[in-house]
Amino acid sequence: MVLIKRLELSGFKTFARKTVLTFDKGLNVIVGPNGSGKSNIVDAIQFVLGERSTRSLRVKSFPDLLFSGNSDYQKARKATVTIHIDNVDRKIPIDSDDVVITRSVSPDGSSTLKVNGMKYSWNVLVDMLSMASLTGGMNIVFQGTTIRIAESPPEERRKAVEQIIGIAEYDRKRKEAEVELREAEVNIKVARGKYEEVKLRVTELETGRNIVLSYNYLSDLINRFKAVRLSVKAKSLFENLEEVQSAIENMASQIGELEGRRSQLEAERRRVQDEYGEYAREVVDKGGDRLVHLQAQLGNLNAVLAVRKSTLSSIRSSIRNLEARRDEKRAQLERLKTQASEAKKELRRLVREKEELEAYLSERQKKIERIKEKISDIRLNLDTNASALRELEKKIKGLESERGRLYLKIRGEKERENSIISQIASIEDKRKSLEEIFSNLAQRLEKLREFRRKEEKSLEETVNAIERVKEQMARAEDEIRRAEAVVKKAKLNVTAFKSKKDLAERVLSEEKALSLIESLASMGALRGVHGRLRKRIRIPPRYRQAVEAAAEGWLQALVVENLDVVKKCAESLKRTKIGRIKIIPLSEARNIKPVSKPKIEGLAGSLASLVDASSKFKPALNFILGDTFLASTAEAALKASKAGFRAVTLEGEVFEPGPRLTVGFYREPIDLSEVVPSDKTIDAVGETVVTFEKLLERRRADLERLRKELVRLESERVRHEDSLKFFDAEEETMKNNLSRNRRLISEANRKIESLNRRLEKSRAFINEVEGGRAALEAELSKLRSEAERLRAKVRPEYVTGLESEKAQLEAEVVEFSKRLSEVDNRLRSLQDTFETVFTPNLVTVRKELTGLERELKRQLKLEEDTLAEISGIDSSIKQLIAERDKLTELMASRREEYKRFGDTLKKIDEDYGRLLEEIRKMEGKLSELKERRLRLQIEYEECLKELKELGFERPLKLSTVEVKLSDMLMGRLEEERERLYSQLNMNAPALYEPQKRDYKGLSAKINKLEEEKSEILRFIEAVEREKKEAFYAALEKLNQRFAETFNAITGGRGWVQLQNPEDPFSGGLDLIVEFPGKPPMPVTALSGGEKSVVAVCYIFALQSLTRTSPFYIFDEVDAHLDPVNTGRLAELLARESKRAQMIVISFKEPMASKADRLFGVYARNGVSYVHTLPAKVAEVSKVS
Repeated sequence: MVLIKRLELSGFKTFARKTVLTFDKGLNVIVGPNGSGKSNIVDAIQFVLGERSTRSLRVKSFPDLLFSGNSDYQKARKATVTIHIDNVDRKIPIDSDDVVITRSVSPDGSSTLKVNGMKYSWNVLVDMLSMASLTGGMNIVFQGTTIRIAESPPEERRKAVEQIIGIAEYDRKRKEAEVELREAEVNIKVARGKYEEVKLRVTELETGRNIVLSYNYLSDLINRFKAVRLSVKAKSLFENLEEVQSAIENMASQIGELEGRRSQLEAERRRVQDEYGEYAREVVDKGGDRLVHLQAQLGNLNAVLAVRKSTLSSIRSSIRNLEARRDEKRAQLERLKTQASEAKKELRRLVREKEELEAYLSERQKKIERIKEKISDIRLNLDTNASALRELEKKIKGLESERGRLYLKIRGEKERENSIISQIASIEDKRKSLEEIFSNLAQRLEKLREFRRKEEKSLEETVNAIERVKEQMARAEDEIRRAEAVVKKAKLNVTAFKSKKDLAERVLSEEKALSLIESLASMGALRGVHGRLRKRIRIPPRYRQAVEAAAEGWLQALVVENLDVVKKCAESLKRTKIGRIKIIPLSEARNIKPVSKPKIEGLAGSLASLVDASSKFKPALNFILGDTFLASTAEAALKASKAGFRAVTLEGEVFEPGPRLTVGFYREPIDLSEVVPSDKTIDAVGETVVTFEKLLERRRADLERLRKELVRLESERVRHEDSLKFFDAEEETMKNNLSRNRRLISEANRKIESLNRRLEKSRAFINEVEGGRAALEAELSKLRSEAERLRAKVRPEYVTGLESEKAQLEAEVVEFSKRLSEVDNRLRSLQDTFETVFTPNLVTVRKELTGLERELKRQLKLEEDTLAEISGIDSSIKQLIAERDKLTELMASRREEYKRFGDTLKKIDEDYGRLLEEIRKMEGKLSELKERRLRLQIEYEECLKELKELGFERPLKLSTVEVKLSDMLMGRLEEERERLYSQLNMNAPALYEPQKRDYKGLSAKINKLEEEKSEILRFIEAVEREKKEAFYAALEKLNQRFAETFNAITGGRGWVQLQNPEDPFSGGLDLIVEFPGKPPMPVTALSGGEKSVVAVCYIFALQSLTRTSPFYIFDEVDAHLDPVNTGRLAELLARESKRAQMIVISFKEPMASKADRLFGVYARNGVSYVHTLPAKVAEVSKVS
């Protein structure tokens, strides 16, 4: 265990010379009178262990620690304190059994620290000592600490506990978390503001995008439904085409059969006519011939009429077919015209390409010719060209030098130009960024101001509420304070009354008994009672003290007539159980005579003779004072006592025979009955106090409620003020940022303008130099060309190069000739196609169209002619029928036979007519079918074309449900699409995704901020929970230790009680103690000595909350304790010294008696001296 083994002081405060104190491991007690320098030893220990507070060392500055000097000793040059510490267990991290720490301070206030002779810094020393728990705890208790603790408010006691167990760390964490919480809330507010804006924009864009998607979906769906309809229609058309084609084939077959029957009927009719003609030639006359002829003509005309009607039907069918073919040819003609137009465009392109190739070939041919001429010229002028080449090379060299200089100028200027452009672009980007930041800051500033206005309003409301609550609290506190004063005074009065009453009940029981007997005597219940002896005698004032002392209370004795009266009095007192009294029966005292005066100098005679009384009561006086003599001096009284006589002095000192003496100051007896209040008065005052206390408790509850409300409002005000400070700081920051951004934007604009001016100047200079360089380049190029031309002429390889170039050009000519041939072939092929395909087809179609139109006209004319011919045949038939009817009447005799031939022919004609009619109808139907087939074919092709336009290559395979669904929804979908069309924003889909990403990013950011806020709140709750747990654990430990210590010292009970258990940090700690035989009381209601006892116990309890220290120092903690409690404290310290070294400064003998080592400190001429001796030696010397 770490122990203080030795302490050396030199020049430190009052220790002028070197002083050494060697401590024991147990209880070390330092005693001495006030001002001897005991507490300076505590200061020295603090100083050497690294204390840097001059206030703790009880000086104004460090130079004041030096001995100031006197007549015997000079002023110290430095103050040095050395402490030797036992470090066997290596608690101090130094590998040495003994650690010697020396600290000295010089007159300039500088100090040095050495550990085992080596210099150490203060931080290192404190760290080492804290590892051994030598610093940082409550191991040193200073003088006056007990009173401060006893009289400290409950809130300070609670705060002291919080400081010891480190509650401040929890408060710091909570404060930091609250700052982070406010920042998170502001960030959430700002993010939510922007979130709402982006959300609104996203919602608008999402609506627009959904409208576009819906519109596109509806369009696709409508196209699908259109394709369904077209597919259904195409399928129906295709099926109808197949049906029509089948019908046409059936109809053609039927018409063929009918044509066969018609041929049969024509043959049958010819046979019957032949038979009829043969019959007519044989049996009929000329008239009959005419009839036969008429009948034949009618038959022929009917046949011709039937044929003409059939022909008319065919003509009409042909007309319809021709009209359909005409329309088809017209469409074919349009298609051919389109194809011909495209062919003409391609033809023109090929012609242009051919012309370009021909021009290129011509140019190459010309170049080849020029090369040939150059080769020929070079070979003719070789010497002349060499001389001219040398002159040209000189000029070229000079121009190249000038060109290099211009190039460097242009290059340098262009680099500057590029640098300026780069700077402008960079500044532009920076300006845009600054402008965007400026806009965002302006928006944030406006929102921040709005938040601040709201916060100011809330703060104003909170401040007003606080003022109202404070006024209410002030009134309540004033009322409570006055009421508490009244209650306290009333309680004190009640306590005083009760104490007086108790005293009266104990002390005045005799008085009550006497009063009772006297009252019974006055009422006549008792006879023979003469009253108290005091009232029946007269004592001279000079002898009053002597008589009162010698009587020893018998002056209050009741004088009665005889023993019967005594018996009655005793019975009365036993019945009432009031008390006991002294009674003198006169019948028994009549024979008592005063004792004769002895011959002792200084005795004045018996006291009975010095007191005036009637003869009746003289025996009672002799009974009390007859054996007591008045002595003029104590020596005379003592002589009488030794001689066997009772004596008393005038001062009231009684000397009994033998060794019994009653001496001291005589005080006259007090009549306590005059100051004892009645029971009724005490009860009335008590009830009033209880009622008032109830009212006071209710008022306190109101005050507590107001305090809680004030705390809440103060917290809210602080929060609002912090928010306003934060908003002010943020606003100031934003204003500064805005101002800085504005300056930066202005600076950027100024720089851009300046750079633009520099750029214009640079470009003008470049253009100027470029112009000069271009002229120079042109001249140089011209000279180089000329020089190259001459050089080529003078170099044989130049000719070779020209030959090579000529060969290359000739190869190119061959290649391009091939391409020209290909183009020419394609051109001729296209021209042939145009001439042999498109033009003939156009001509053919046009001719066919013309022929169709002509044929249509002819058929229309033929229809007209056929109609006229039918009309003429109908007229002829009518005439022949009339003539036949006349001839028939004439040939009535042959009627039956003719009728048979006529009926047969008629039947044949009717059958023939019906057959022709049927053929005509069927040909009409066939024509209609063909016309319908053509129409269906056109419609089917149109359906396929429309399907292709909708994106479908062939008709869809459909189900009945899909077809019904398309029929049912088509109209409504088109109406919905039309409605959506008016709301379309085609840019919405493109703008939606970036905004959506921003929205999701903000949402994620807000969620993250909310999570951070929740985490902060959880952290605050955890901190509060841990804070309460730590506090309650410390409180439980404190309470247990306080109870144990208080019981050990006083034998009573004590405990630590929270003023507000629901919210321990809003109230204080009350110390409640119950001394033996007394009710529980708070420390504030105790006497000074009792407060000191409680404070000492509380100090020990507080020390239990700190780390266990290897030593403890107590400076006069027993100053206000009585000897009994000091002894108990000393026993406690002695027990505690078994586990830790104790150094106690005291001037109480009980404390010194328990010391394992005792030090005596005394002062002489301002210098402190220490004397050491074992405690047992001190005790022995003290007893002797």
